[in-house]
Amino acid sequence: MGAAVGGGFLLLGVAELVTRLDDLLTLFFWLPTLWGGGILVLLGVFRVTRDPRLAAALVAVGTTAGLLASAWTIVMPVLGLTLVYFTLMAARPPTATSRPG
Repeated sequence: MGAAVGGGFLLLGVAELVTRLDDLLTLFFWLPTLWGGGILVLLGVFRVTRDPRLAAALVAVGTTAGLLASAWTIVMPVLGLTLVYFTLMAARPPTATSRPG
């Protein structure tokens, strides 16, 4: 799911680049939010760091950035917020009841 969200943001960024090439000012919004968000999501999903909290933060920040530009799609916000939820749940420290022994 993380690869789909991150890749989706990157592909939407390419589509915006192609369709808005004549209006360079709007690209200053579209490209950083979509490409930056996509890169941060992919970095967090594929855990470039061993700290799960940092990975979850990268996914959350990247999804937020990407959602600023892709909220109109409806699908990307649902996928993105679901990914953030699962990433945050995976980053939680184990509780006393989940430890063996």
